[in-house]
Amino acid sequence: MPEENNSGAEPVEEPIEIQAENTAADDTGPDIQEVSCSNCGAPLSYMEGEAVITCEYCGTTTMLAGYDNIVTVESHYLLPPKAGRDEAIGIASGWLKKGFYKSKDLPNKVTWRKTEARVLPYWIVRCTGNTRWSGQQKRSKTVGEGKSKRTETYWEPVQGRFTEDYTGPVYAREDTSEFWGIRNIEPGKQCIFPDWGKFIFRLGGSKRTPNKDLLEGKMDFSIDELKKANMHEHIINGQIVQERAESSARNRIIELHQNKAEGKATKVMDIDTTIDVLGVDLVYVPVWELVYSLAGKDYNVLVDASRQEVLSGEAPVGKWAKATIFDIIFFLIAAVFAVIGVTSDGIAWPWITAGVFGGSAIAYSVWTATMKE
Repeated sequence: MPEENNSGAEPVEEPIEIQAENTAADDTGPDIQEVSCSNCGAPLSYMEGEAVITCEYCGTTTMLAGYDNIVTVESHYLLPPKAGRDEAIGIASGWLKKGFYKSKDLPNKVTWRKTEARVLPYWIVRCTGNTRWSGQQKRSKTVGEGKSKRTETYWEPVQGRFTEDYTGPVYAREDTSEFWGIRNIEPGKQCIFPDWGKFIFRLGGSKRTPNKDLLEGKMDFSIDELKKANMHEHIINGQIVQERAESSARNRIIELHQNKAEGKATKVMDIDTTIDVLGVDLVYVPVWELVYSLAGKDYNVLVDASRQEVLSGEAPVGKWAKATIFDIIFFLIAAVFAVIGVTSDGIAWPWITAGVFGGSAIAYSVWTATMKE
């Protein structure tokens, strides 16, 4: 095993020779390359396109920022994993039996088919966005009196500014569909997906990802911490370098501020946004990608191994949740027609219609009781 550098001296940029590794005669396979760790000298194998490589021996992360520009990432953190494979299944099982939309005994009926550990790289761009905007607000006023009274519209110039702080995560891989659920955990994206089957009244059950600070609870990157959870062999190298991550965060915030500014007035003609970057950190997030099967269908769950919670998941909607929604809708319709029947003189059809909808609700509940979950 390579010897660790415990001198405490700061690593410096130095040219390191990159060599292609002859792994197979078949040229159609992945192009595996190799670079030496700048800290302990261990060989670091990586695939073509990867540019943020973490040493599995000492935990040092090397960034290939361009030809002969190989640097060590200094601001390098880990969200310490607190859930192993069995704990992750337990967290997912607890999630499966909670909530109005799920069957309470759902965890007892599923088969866990896949449990994959991932330690995913994220760039965290800490910055402040400042926006000045100006435009016109449409106003109206009443002029004249009596028959001459009328409403006139006019335009009033308006302007303003707003400032917001961000700790924006930028996933350091190109393809967010490479691992299930990664694209769902961006702030504002749908992260909970209820499976309604053929049920037509699909009301609620989904959820959007809150804006979380991925640096909260961080620690200096440690291979030993990953070894405790048996996740040290599942570190995913990054493909997006720090400069691109910073640019991506800037563009995202500029777009966000533009949308916000456009909602400030009827017409917004000028928007000026400046982004002050305070720092960029690399943090690795340990997750468990789980797949369970129910009635011949597979569902996915993504568990945060550090915060010990479900980040994103799919789950079938329980039969009684569907029956409750169906009954409420049909009883409300029945009540509307009953009111029409009360307010009309001797007309029978509203009462008949109310009876049909009310009876349908009762019949659906009886039928639900005979169904298998």
